[in-house]
Amino acid sequence: MSSSPFERVLSAPILGLGLGIDIFDDQPDFRVLIDRHRDGFDFLEVYSRGDWEHTDDPFARIPASVPRTYHHEGLDPVGPRICPDDTINGCAKNQRLLNPPWTVEELAVRHIDGKYCDFFFPAILNEECVKATIENLNALHARLPGPLLPENAPYEFSVGDMHLCEFLTRVAHGADCGLVLDLGHLWSWQLCVGKGDTPDHGIDKLDLSRVIEVHLAGARIEKYEGGQIYRDLHGAGPIPEASLYLLRELLPKLSNLRAITIEVEDATEQGAIEQARQVREVVQQIRPAWLEGVHVA
Repeated sequence: MSSSPFERVLSAPILGLGLGIDIFDDQPDFRVLIDRHRDGFDFLEVYSRGDWEHTDDPFARIPASVPRTYHHEGLDPVGPRICPDDTINGCAKNQRLLNPPWTVEELAVRHIDGKYCDFFFPAILNEECVKATIENLNALHARLPGPLLPENAPYEFSVGDMHLCEFLTRVAHGADCGLVLDLGHLWSWQLCVGKGDTPDHGIDKLDLSRVIEVHLAGARIEKYEGGQIYRDLHGAGPIPEASLYLLRELLPKLSNLRAITIEVEDATEQGAIEQARQVREVVQQIRPAWLEGVHVA
C-alpha cells in the first residue's frame, strides 16, 4: 500500500531555515545568494510563478548540494473543480526537475475562466469549500509524483462562518496531508475578523502536528476606516512583529516541523540574509535543538 501524502512528508529530514526565492528574479539573484551567502541559509524554496515552460535552465543552475523545496502556483485547490490538465502536468514536470520532498500550493484561486488574476481569492470558509478542497487535493495527489503541502493564503476579506484554523485542520485530515502555516497570512485573516490584536486567536482549532513548514515574509499594514489590511511584500518589507510573536509562541509546539522559509523575493542581497539571520536568532533562542537536527546534504 502506498504511503499517504502526510506519511511521505514525515519521512523527509529537517531542512532547517530556507530562503524563498523567485527563480526569475534579478533581486535577489539566487545564484549570488548561493555563491556569496551559502552559510546564511540551509535550503531554497523555489518559486517559478506557476511557469513550467521556462524552468529547465534556471532549475539546472541550482547545485545538487543545495536542498530545495518547490512552491507552485495555479493548481487552485479551493476552486469548485480541479484545474486544467496542462497546469497539473506542468507542476509534475517541475517536481521531476527539482525532486523536492514536497510542493507548496496556496489554498486560493488564481485563475477565473482560464485567465490569471493578480489577486489571491482565498478559500471560502464553509463546509462546501472544505469538501471541494479535499476532493481537489486527493485528485491532484493521484496525478502528481510528489506530495503537496497546502498553505493558508493571504486574506484581505473573509467569507464564511468557519475559523481559518478549523478549515485548515479539516482539509489536512480529509486529504491526509501536511500543511504550510504562513504566519503573516494567519495574521492577515485575524485582521479581517477583528482579532488582529491576538494573532493566535483560535489556534487551538489547528492541529499543529500537521504543520510541516512555516512561512515568514515582509509586509505592510494599511489602515482604513474600520480596520487594517495586511499587504504581502515578501523581501521588500520588514517581517511584522505579529509574525515573529506567532513564531515564538508556536515553535515549541510544532512536533513535525521540517522547514522554516523566509520569503525574500524583491529583497536586496543583504536584506535577504539579514532576515534569515533575524529568524535564526529567534529559533536559536526558543528551540535550538531543532536546528541541531538539520540534515546536511
